[in-house]
Formats: sequence, structure tokens, C-alpha cells
Amino acid sequence: MRLPQWLPSRPDLRGLGLAVAVGAAALALTRALPPTPFLSEVLVSLVLGAVVLNTPLRHLIGLALPSADREPDDYAPGLRFTGKWVLRLAIILMGLKVQTSFFDRGEVLLIASVAAAALPSTFFIAHGLGAAAGVRRPMADLLAAGTMICGASAVNAVAPVARAHREEQATAIAVISLFSTAALLVFRPIAMAVGLDPSFAGLWSGLAVNDLSSAIAVGAQMGGAGGVMAAASKSARVLLLAPALVVLSLLRREAGPVSVQKSILDTLPGFLLGYVALAVARAVGDRVIGHNPTYGAVLATDRLLVDLCMATVSAGMGLHLALGRLLSSSPRALLVGGGASVWMATVTLGMVVAEERGSHATTALIGGVALAIGWTAYRAGNRGEVQEALLLRRFESGAPLSLGEARLLLDRKEREGPFADAFLRRVIVQLHPTIGELIPIRDSPLPHGEGCRWITYWEGRSGWALVAIARDPGAATPIHAHPHRLLGKAIEGALEELRFRELGPGEIELSSRGILGHEELVEADGLSALHVVRAVGRRAAIDLQLRGPEIGRPGRLLVGAPPVDVLTLAVGDRLHVTEQSDPRPGHGGEGAGVGRMPDAVAGT
Repeated sequence: MRLPQWLPSRPDLRGLGLAVAVGAAALALTRALPPTPFLSEVLVSLVLGAVVLNTPLRHLIGLALPSADREPDDYAPGLRFTGKWVLRLAIILMGLKVQTSFFDRGEVLLIASVAAAALPSTFFIAHGLGAAAGVRRPMADLLAAGTMICGASAVNAVAPVARAHREEQATAIAVISLFSTAALLVFRPIAMAVGLDPSFAGLWSGLAVNDLSSAIAVGAQMGGAGGVMAAASKSARVLLLAPALVVLSLLRREAGPVSVQKSILDTLPGFLLGYVALAVARAVGDRVIGHNPTYGAVLATDRLLVDLCMATVSAGMGLHLALGRLLSSSPRALLVGGGASVWMATVTLGMVVAEERGSHATTALIGGVALAIGWTAYRAGNRGEVQEALLLRRFESGAPLSLGEARLLLDRKEREGPFADAFLRRVIVQLHPTIGELIPIRDSPLPHGEGCRWITYWEGRSGWALVAIARDPGAATPIHAHPHRLLGKAIEGALEELRFRELGPGEIELSSRGILGHEELVEADGLSALHVVRAVGRRAAIDLQLRGPEIGRPGRLLVGAPPVDVLTLAVGDRLHVTEQSDPRPGHGGEGAGVGRMPDAVAGT
């Protein structure tokens, strides 16, 4: 019986243990140093993880520089688990950190009026700049969320919804942290130059600075009630994390596997419901048992767990962050993150200054103009043809493709005519799933064979389809040949392939066997390509396949007479076999439609 995905299995423990160790070390180091808003557990964890990966330390522990999916490194399963499930646990537990006790009615109205214009316009501007700079839309999502809401915590929370790569997640955190640090240096002189009262200057700090600790530190620099007002307005932004995740989930709902139409509730990530439930529990608890010592201990424990989980997740990102990739991607991310931060600071400053001077009409005008400019930039940069051109440019440059991007690219090329073999090979080579895209395949109920499960991620009118196959450790196919062409590669775990040639009626010979290299392109040309595929080692394996049009009849299934254990075969061994039609789903000539997902799994 397979464990639920959210419980670590034995192969996960090595990578998970490394991430926890680096995260705990960063947490201890940060708390041992004198308090400073220039450093956070998240940033220190990210840096420590990158140091381990990019120095001789990695050789001491047997850590390899990652490929796009870090295989076949033994730390890979645990680091994937950290990026998916420890992250989701941290987001859920963050619900208990939401504080509503700062607010009275006047502050709520003022904060809401400024945030209603500044936050969405910042999202729009980030995406407009992202399109101009040629960054992927998930990276723009991360930078926008970190700028709009709560810095690195928002980046981490949005990453699985936006379908970001881990390198993008790490880069976004570094960029957001940089501009939080810049705010510590420039906000107070600006507030003094425009003559803001300390309380309004603190309000501006909380509304415009990315990171929580930096926002409060900047507010405290303003003197008077600046620190309290910064904490109040920043807490209001943190409250917006849940609705922001809901909206983004709906905007990005097309990224899953092929399924029938899902409802809005199916689309929402499960961890978001946990976050909201704990946020409600915190609001009720603060009012009912706020002074209870046990309740205080629970909140303190939750804060510690959130800090440890976030540090662990950031350490995992750092352990994926090869310096070459960071240096190549950071200039464009800096442009987008810097532009979004400057926009956020400028719009909020203008609205706060107008409010301090009692000009509500000017406040509304600034907010309206900001929304109009932001929406115009967003529309210009996110037109279908613009995004399509950016995707094609990234594809031609050899950049990794997510499953969602591969679907868009396959749709576009299919409209143009028959697929060229070179194009299909490039797609499968560049295909690298992002955070969360493979979660549905791990729990797929759709059988492919004994010990195997599969999902269809895309199915075209031409008969080509993009599928993922999950194989339990040790699972092996029978000797078979497909009723279609196939191009595939292993992206997790290790696969062995045995190839056979036919000597005559009822007799075959093993012509080759070997472990497939990670991301090695494998091709099978229909009914003539007899082979066996087996997941080797203690870990489950996942391979991605582009399978070509069906030939119109079932695949071939060859059974040894007498039965033979393929594990004992050596190259050159001959077998006597009987042939029958392959009864397994997806091999009977029915096509990839049998891999369509039911709602409950496709919406995971």
C-alpha cells in the first residue's frame, strides 16, 4: 500500500534531513546574531543552501549540481518533498500568525482604500514589465506577490499555485529581499522630504515595504506611532494572502492535466483551506481566550514551526540554486522586481500624502490613475500573441518548458499542420515540470499495468498526446510493442529498458538492456519495437511521453512459453513466446483518452 504523498517515504528522508539541517542551522544562526531587519531566516537559509551546493561542501556529502529536476542525485526525492509538502504545511500554519487586533474602523478604511488601488495595480505593472523583460509568467506572479503582500512568505505561498520552478522561487526571494533592504535606507529620507507625520509615515511603510520585519523596522525609524502603524498596515496586507491565492488559482486553473470541467472549489488548492481555517481560529481565539497561557504557548509553537518550515523550504531552494543559473536569470528579475517595488512605493506614498492632507478626491484620483495605467500595461503585455511570442522565443532558446507551456506550444503547432519529428524531440527534451505539476500523477487511480499509473496531460486532434507514467519501485511491463510511436524520457527515479528483436514466428532474442540515462530521449516505433521497461532501485520512477497517433489496432503482448523472469535475462538469450493483443488501458488502440482525469484527482 502506497503512503499518501504528504507523508515522507524512506527515499525522501535523506534530502528532507539535509534541508531540515540547513534550515535549522540558519534559524539558529539568525537568532544568535544581534536582531537586524537586514537578515531573515528565509534569506540566510537560502544563502546557506546555495553555499553547500556551490562549494566543495557538496562533495563531502555526495551532493551533485542539479539538472533541471535534480536526478539521479539521492537527495532528489527529499528535496522535492520539501518543496511541495513542507511548503504547504508552512502555509497552513501561517494562518495562526494572522493578527487582527491592530485595527480600528478608521485605520481599516484608510488601509483598504490605499491597498485596493496599490496592490492590484502593482500586480498589473509586474506582469507588464515581465512581458517586456521576457520573464516567465510564474516569475512575474512570484515577484508581484512578494511585492504586494508579504515578501518571501508570499513568494513561497504563491509558488505552487503559479507553477514556478524552484530556481525562479529562489531568485524571486533574493530580489524581494534586496528591495526590502533598500527600503531601510531610502524610506525615512523620502518621508521627511514630503513632510509626512510619523503615524502616516509608518502607515506608508507597512503598505509599501515587502518583508514584515523590514516594514516594521522602517516604520520604527519614523518615530512616534510609526512602528505601530507599520505593523497594523502590514498585517492587513498579510490578511490578503488568502484572497490573492484564490484569485491566482482561478487565473492559473488551466495548468492541470486533461480533465472534464472543474468547479471553482475543485480548483482551489487544499492547503489554502487550511490556511483560512487557522486564520479564522486565530481571530476567534484572540477575542475569546487571548490571555490564556496555553493559547499563548500554542501561538509561540506555531511561530517556531512556521519559521523552521520556511527555513527548511528556503534551504531546499538554495540546494537547487546553481550560481550560474542565478546570475543568468537575476538581471531580468531585478528589473521586474525593482519596477514593481518602485511602483508600489510611489502609489502608496501619493495616496497616503493625499489622505494626510485631507484630500480624499486626490486619493481616489491617484488610485484610479494607478489602476488604469497598471491595467493598460497588463493588457499590453499579456495579449495572447505577446505571450505566445515569448513562449516561442524561450522554446527556441532551449529554455525549460513546464507541462502547461508544453500544452500551449503543442496546441499552437498542431494548428499549423503535422508535427515535425525535430519539434517533438525538442519538446520532450526541454520538458521540465514545475512545482506541483506532477502531484496528480503520484496518486492517479488510472491503471497502466501492474505497479504503474498514468495521466494524459494533453491530447491533440492529430492523435498525439502528452502523458506521464508513474511506476512503483520494481514494477516491470510485460514484453510489448505499442500501437503508436513514442518519444519519452525518465525525469524521476531510474528506469531500465530491455529491447528484443524477432528471429521468426514465436521466437525473440534480447538485443540490449541498460539503465536509461536521466533525461535520455527514448523512441519506440510502433509494433516493431518490442521492449520491457522496469523501475529499478528503491524509488518510484516517473517518465514523460509524447505518444503518436494510433495505428488502428491493439498493441502486441508477448508471453514466454514457459514464463520467464526478465530480471534473469542476458543479452543474446532467446525466448519462445506466444502473442496476444495487449489488454492494458492505453494499449488497445483506444488512444490516450483513457488517461483523462476525474475531477477529484485533476484538481489536486
